[in-house]
Amino acid sequence: MVFQSFQMRVLLWGGALLLAAMGVVFYYSTAIVGSELLAETEDRSWGQLNTVRWLVEDHGPFESEKAFDEWVDQLASRQGIRITYIVDGRVVADSEVDFDRLSELEDHSTRPEVLTAMADGRGMHRRQSATLHKDMIYVAWRMEATSSLPDGVLRVAAPFSLVRDRLGDLRRNFLWIMLITVGVACGLAALLSRVMSRSITEFSNVARQIGEGKYDKRIRVVPGGEFAPLAHSVNAMAKKIGRHIRTIEDQKGQLRAMFDGMNEGVMTLDADGRLESYNAALDGMIAMPATARGRTPIEVTRRYEVQNLVDSLLKNEGEDVNSVIIDLMDNRVVEVGAVPYTDHNGGRKIILVFHDITVMKRAEKGLKDFVANASHQLRTPLTSIKGYAETLLDSPPKDFEGARYFLEIILKNANHMTGVISSMLALAKSEQVGKAFRRVQVSGREALEQAVITVTPLASEKDVSIAVEIEDSDLSVMGDEEGLLHIFHNLIQNAVKYSPKGGEIRIYGSERDDKVRFCVEDQGPGISAEHSEKIFDRFYRVDENTIDGEGGSGLGLAICRRIVKNFGGEIWHDGYGRDGSGARFCFSLKAASLD
Repeated sequence: MVFQSFQMRVLLWGGALLLAAMGVVFYYSTAIVGSELLAETEDRSWGQLNTVRWLVEDHGPFESEKAFDEWVDQLASRQGIRITYIVDGRVVADSEVDFDRLSELEDHSTRPEVLTAMADGRGMHRRQSATLHKDMIYVAWRMEATSSLPDGVLRVAAPFSLVRDRLGDLRRNFLWIMLITVGVACGLAALLSRVMSRSITEFSNVARQIGEGKYDKRIRVVPGGEFAPLAHSVNAMAKKIGRHIRTIEDQKGQLRAMFDGMNEGVMTLDADGRLESYNAALDGMIAMPATARGRTPIEVTRRYEVQNLVDSLLKNEGEDVNSVIIDLMDNRVVEVGAVPYTDHNGGRKIILVFHDITVMKRAEKGLKDFVANASHQLRTPLTSIKGYAETLLDSPPKDFEGARYFLEIILKNANHMTGVISSMLALAKSEQVGKAFRRVQVSGREALEQAVITVTPLASEKDVSIAVEIEDSDLSVMGDEEGLLHIFHNLIQNAVKYSPKGGEIRIYGSERDDKVRFCVEDQGPGISAEHSEKIFDRFYRVDENTIDGEGGSGLGLAICRRIVKNFGGEIWHDGYGRDGSGARFCFSLKAASLD
């Protein structure tokens, strides 16, 4: 709005005050001047009356009333006044009326100035003349009889309109002076207000920019000394706010980095229990929809347990922390913790933290399975050892050969227990990634040849041949000599165990695509797809009831997988052999030439 601008208000208020002041001056000055003009006119009329009275008294006798009238006419024309002589109400002479018409004039004895003069010796009155139709000032003096004139009243009349004309001229001149003064003052005020308005506009623009977040701006142009404290306060406030904003932004950046860098999923809910924000970890955990914000937890997680937890915390302000455990679609287990807090408006909001405890649950399950399987693996041979030992004590054989049979069974079960315990220790050692295996350059050819030599006696007992087909290169890999030898030994020994009598084991080695790959292939019964992945689990065996004989502890392949992973490689069951029978196990490691 135009009238709301600072410049226009300064102009309007300044003009109004100036007009009011000039109006007061105009009123009082014209009133005083008018009074002075009126008093001056009255004094001049009295002076003229005294002059006429003196001339009348000093004049000699008049021949007649007509001669007196003519003398009055001449004197009045020279003085510029009206002279009248009244005797007992009759006008004897009048400078404004012909002598022949004097008899037509009405009785003047009732005129106020005549009455006052007759009573007090002189009188004055202001009114409009009935004869001349003009505003006049009448002054009258009672005259004593002279040699040619009887007692009467001498009256002088001066036009009052002259006073009004002079007063009007004065007012018009003063009005022009006032208008010119107001115009000049308004021009100067407009110029001054424009300068001030420009300064105030710049002042307000800087303040607005500070309000918009540009806290480096400072007010340097001050419209006036009165604005200096305000400018200083605004600059100090901007500096302080800028410092606080930088601190808040740094903290916000830190919180955002923590928020996005957390492995746990985080979801924040408003006072109505609707989603405000979430981090990338939660999106990867639950696959949040694009329109997740503003929705309830059950809509985005599709789990009623989370919604019930949120509703419970929103209704019961006494509860501060609570949690539930849910199972996701991908078989992951997540613990959802809820923590309420109060925002700056006093609203109760909630933060949900999603902890992926799948590994912990699997570890717990693995530990339980490990203990159960270890107990099963050790209980059976231990029972056999105890039974045969009690038999030897209660009913000892009469000859040594009978006792030898029992002792061999005890020894065989003891060896099996030793193998189980050794395998368990080897597995525990293999899981100490940073300590158990120090990765160095190892010759794959030499480790394979040494493993073949070690297993050859066992293969000879079953009339099983071992054929090695590897490249001429050294096939060096990054790993540990003992660990690599353990892998070869376990795979070849398993192949010997499950190969038929007179069977053949083939071993292949090659380097392709920066990887060194080894495969061990036998002609045994093979492994179905159902067991293909599970055979690398701890204590897992295709025939769970086999404890001795050709069976093992079920830890060999689990140890091999752990060692291969420690070397940064992969191991897998590659199905059947080349002739469609048996089993084929392969593993690959990074070639040593790349490190």
